[in-house]
Amino acid sequence: MRSFFAASPPRTAIILAIFGFLLNLYPLPLFANVQLILGNAAYVIAAVILGPRYAVAVALVCAAGLFLTWDTKHVFVLFPLEALVLALARRRGIYSLYAGVGFWLLIGTPLFYLYGLTLTSLPVSHLPFIAFKQAINGLFYIGLGAVLLLMMPKLAQINPGYRNAPERFSDKLTYSFTLFISLALLIAALLFNQFFIDRQQLLIKKNLQDNAVHLSQLTFDYLREHQRAIIQGAEWLSMMGDDFERQDWLTQFNHGYPAFLTMLIANDRGNIVAASPAARMMDDAIKNGAYSVIDRHYFKEAFYNQTPFISPVFLGRGFGSDPIVAVSAPIYSPGRSSHPAGILEGSLDLKRFVLIDRQNRHHSEQFLLLTDDNNRVIYASAPLNIASLSEFASAESGLEYRTSLQLINLHDLNNPNPEYIYAVEPLANGWRLMVLTPFAPLMQLAETQFLRTCILLILSMGFCFYLARLISRMMTGSLETIAHEFKSPGEQPKPLPADAPAEVQALYQSLKASQRQLLSYQLELEEKVAIRTLELETANQKLQALAERDPLTGLYNRRHATAEFAPLQALCERSGEAIAVVILDLDFFKAINDTHGHLAGDECLRQVAILLTQHFKRDSDLVARYGGEEFLLILPMTNALKIEHHLNQLRENLARHPVNHPSGNEPINLSVSIGAMVANANFSDSLEAWLKVADDNLYQAKAQGRNRVVCTLISDGVPTP
Repeated sequence: MRSFFAASPPRTAIILAIFGFLLNLYPLPLFANVQLILGNAAYVIAAVILGPRYAVAVALVCAAGLFLTWDTKHVFVLFPLEALVLALARRRGIYSLYAGVGFWLLIGTPLFYLYGLTLTSLPVSHLPFIAFKQAINGLFYIGLGAVLLLMMPKLAQINPGYRNAPERFSDKLTYSFTLFISLALLIAALLFNQFFIDRQQLLIKKNLQDNAVHLSQLTFDYLREHQRAIIQGAEWLSMMGDDFERQDWLTQFNHGYPAFLTMLIANDRGNIVAASPAARMMDDAIKNGAYSVIDRHYFKEAFYNQTPFISPVFLGRGFGSDPIVAVSAPIYSPGRSSHPAGILEGSLDLKRFVLIDRQNRHHSEQFLLLTDDNNRVIYASAPLNIASLSEFASAESGLEYRTSLQLINLHDLNNPNPEYIYAVEPLANGWRLMVLTPFAPLMQLAETQFLRTCILLILSMGFCFYLARLISRMMTGSLETIAHEFKSPGEQPKPLPADAPAEVQALYQSLKASQRQLLSYQLELEEKVAIRTLELETANQKLQALAERDPLTGLYNRRHATAEFAPLQALCERSGEAIAVVILDLDFFKAINDTHGHLAGDECLRQVAILLTQHFKRDSDLVARYGGEEFLLILPMTNALKIEHHLNQLRENLARHPVNHPSGNEPINLSVSIGAMVANANFSDSLEAWLKVADDNLYQAKAQGRNRVVCTLISDGVPTP
């Protein structure tokens, strides 16, 4: 995690884009085609912490994931635009949730509705719900992204160069309170809607399945009852033989079973010997024996296979022209049960299935569809508008819908949106019975429930914001009063309102006591600061002396001499005075250290320093220890004719006064070699040029035997010995 938080903005944008893309490949499915987008929270985070440019880039990648899932191009316009609005709003100090509500209310929902109206084939009646669903979805992932940012405050440190507007504590408290409660309410509403719709689906599925089982049993009983009637009638005809009036019997028999549209008795050649209604027998072809049903499947099955038979649905020809289902059974001659003498056949009136349809408790909401073993329609409820005897055509639908229901289309087979919910139950004879109910009412119920819940959610969010604002003011109002009253320490704070919380009152009293104590500490501190300032000034003076003077001799050091030369040179140059620069070096000083010790050598240096300060005591004379046993004299406003004599007096004075040994041994005789130069101040602004001449003269003094002065007078740039 630490490496993630230390990531650069481009790397963070790439990570967010990848996460958003992958999550958008798998939206969270709810009922039907309602899906929750989680991946868009990635560009919400990018908009807050990275700014508009990165937010739009991340949104485009997230939109690519949705495009692969939904195959719709509007995502490349709507979501990057949303990311841009969120980023610009956050830069102006507007929180993401507030900006999201404004975006979907003023831009997102109208834009999506216009897109659906002009560029898609979605039903106009569904567009408001779809647009509203998209807005709720947007608020969900905006809230999710904002909560993640609050839970991981280190994310804001990824892009230090991008700073949002300063936040007031009361505003942030109100926003956090509103955000968490709104997101919790939104999740609760979605879960409630999902539970409600799932419950409705289970009820519909169970009801359809129960009705399918019940109606299939009724249908099977209906067929079995009429098949049994045909079988019993055939058995009675077999016992009676040909010695009675079959036409009258058949007419009476048909009256007992009115579900048979027509009935007939055919002999072994397929000629009709009796028919009901009896008017069918007036046909000349039937009376002359020229009409035969020997080629009909119901004759063949009953006569040749000698088994009762229920036919698939077919269109009658000759003897009736209605779609029918034929029920037939063989007739035998008395005493000859091995070879049929003909058949008894009844044509079931398919319109009679409407009686079974009406026995459905939900007849007005559900439809019945019955097909035979050849997949032809036997019966269909009138609202289905499917003709009997037609080839049954259907298509499984709603394959992308999250539902446990079986969905089907009967009319618009290529439409991905389902038309009906169905349950199917097979019959023992190969027929299939389907119970169907329109899918649209369930979808409308889901839409209505979703809209009602979300409207209630929006009202709750508004109330939540008001409540959060009220609580925030209660918590921070007194604190702001305290901050204002204690802003000026010298002023006496005013008392808090009586309704201020006890904790704030305690804080107020504590601050008052702290203020009094602070004033006392302030006076004490000012006194201590004055004392410390005086001590510091004294210490600074000592430090200044240590920085400018040689600790052994008390003379100025080389650095100070170098720093002071420029103002002395400028002063003499303005007045046309001469300057003498002198370098003194103790003769054979190393031998003194080696013979008498370093303590003796240090004492020699101190005595020489005292002699120098006594000999050159003008305020303008600068005497410094140049280094080791060397001393430097800078003598402004010097008499060029007397300087050499003055230096010789110094040399002789030093020679006449031996230095007492620190340990009481014999005195130490000293001599000094002196190199000097005298020139007008305009000779050079650089001390190094003066020192070079003096140093050369010192070298000559030593070369000439030491204990002597070599002085050069420079006039108009020409040295004079």
